[in-house]
Amino acid sequence: MRAAVSSRFWEFARPYAPSYALGLLMLLATNGLSLWIPWLLRDAIERLEEGSPLAEIARLALAMAGIAILQALIRTASRLQILGNSRKIAHDVRRRFFAHLLRLDAPFYDVNRTGDVMSRGVNDIRLVQAFFGPAVLNLLNTSIVYVAAVALLLSIDPLLTVVSLTIYPPLMLAVNRASRRVYARSLAVQEQLATISNRAQENISGIQQVKTYVQEEREIAAFRELCAEFRRRNMSMAALRGVMLSLIGIVTGVGTLVVLYVGGRFVISGRIGFGDFVAFNAYLGLLVWPTIAFGWIINTFQRGLGAMERLDEVLVAVPRIDSGFDADGKQETVAEPLAGHAIEIRDLTFTYPGAAAREPALKNLNLKIPGGSRLAVVGPVGSGKSTLASLLARVYDVPSGSITIGGKDLRDLPVRAWRRSLGYVPQEPFMFSRSLRRNVTFGDPDAEAAAIDRAVERAQLLKDLDQFPDGIETVVGERGFTLSGGQRQRATLARAIVVQPSLLILDDALSSLDADTERSVMRGLDELMRKRTAIFITHRPSTLTEMERIVVLDDGRIVEEGSHEELLALGGTYARIFERQKLRQDLEDR
Repeated sequence: MRAAVSSRFWEFARPYAPSYALGLLMLLATNGLSLWIPWLLRDAIERLEEGSPLAEIARLALAMAGIAILQALIRTASRLQILGNSRKIAHDVRRRFFAHLLRLDAPFYDVNRTGDVMSRGVNDIRLVQAFFGPAVLNLLNTSIVYVAAVALLLSIDPLLTVVSLTIYPPLMLAVNRASRRVYARSLAVQEQLATISNRAQENISGIQQVKTYVQEEREIAAFRELCAEFRRRNMSMAALRGVMLSLIGIVTGVGTLVVLYVGGRFVISGRIGFGDFVAFNAYLGLLVWPTIAFGWIINTFQRGLGAMERLDEVLVAVPRIDSGFDADGKQETVAEPLAGHAIEIRDLTFTYPGAAAREPALKNLNLKIPGGSRLAVVGPVGSGKSTLASLLARVYDVPSGSITIGGKDLRDLPVRAWRRSLGYVPQEPFMFSRSLRRNVTFGDPDAEAAAIDRAVERAQLLKDLDQFPDGIETVVGERGFTLSGGQRQRATLARAIVVQPSLLILDDALSSLDADTERSVMRGLDELMRKRTAIFITHRPSTLTEMERIVVLDDGRIVEEGSHEELLALGGTYARIFERQKLRQDLEDR
């Protein structure tokens, strides 16, 4: 699993391989200069012992200073090169991740929490950046230093080198075993962070409900428990990392003492010179930080791999409906919007994905909707009305051949062309935190001013613009919280009108309007929907009386069908619903 994930993420790094190679060359240069300094220091000490002129020693000192400055410049350039690559990779992953989120359809979002998806798109990408940046930089640096420093140590004295490095293999083995636990604990930390993000997102989005039902203290307590669990998991991982770092520090400290003792005896016996001993300790000192950093590198790689796995779970998710975007978020070529043809539904049975244990939402549905007609869909709560609307809009996929448009299978039509042909206003109006104009023109950003004005007028939103501080340019806030429920419904209706749909689907989209405003909206839609098809999911009597045909759903089946007068005369489910809603509307009008 991890190998497959790493292979997929290597695709993001592959374009920057030449840049990484340049960074590697810079690291070779900077470490070569770093390793040269102890050698010059050894020469300087030997010259002092030999009583050489101070001018020679001064030249060596200046050479060491110049090398140190050059090394610092090249090291800075190498860091900019490699860390810059990691930022570019993070940018590419972030762009691909967001584009893929827009490709995924409703079934994915039905089972994945918003906060969890957001955590993956923010925190996990940050960990991937650390993987391809600091972790790669330190791994390359550590590898170069280890190979070169050990070679130079061996050139000074092989026996002293073996003695000084004996402690390292067991240390590496212990760190490797501990890193597996770090990986598991890192995943647990990231999952808990996703849970916290989701809870915070829910509370911010539902802040009015939290306050209305006086649940602030309960939500704070629940959030505190989540944070406490996050802290516990973080402390568990930090404790393991602390043990790793302490073990590395102790072992390297013991190694230094051993070298001082054995090396000191070698100097006294004349086996090596004092300059060699100083250079040996300098090279050994260069190994201390890479050894300490080794634990951090392992931890960062493990956390990065965990983040890649979590991101990959999203990136490999396949939408059931291809929305016409490629992996980079570019739109595929689409046909012209489809004309309003007849719609036929045949033996449609639909169960929501992942709901195997539940009853089908629609059962053996058969319905013909002539092009240019007006149809109302009525029924009790949970009867399948909204499900039918979402299937027609292809929010969810349908069985092959169950819905045809002008004789063509809906599944065979280009998704983007079909969606451009319809205006779908769902039960819950959604507003973006943008200006009212940008909300209304969301489906057609290039709409002309005249088309916008007509849409606003037909949706009976024109009279409300004077109440807004900046008119149609007023920013409506997140989810349109500055607007009333009726204003949000009318704004989303105007959004559907702007695109001039061949098929208009209103899913209880006028429920927050008073009777007079509803009648005005219906008059505005009369002109728009001439020779166009309209489907109204509603219980409003004033709307139902205007419909050419009405179907009544109950438990996912059509139980009644006919005109308003025919269904009233039948005295069944429709008649009871209509009379109840008529009484309610009469009471509201008084």
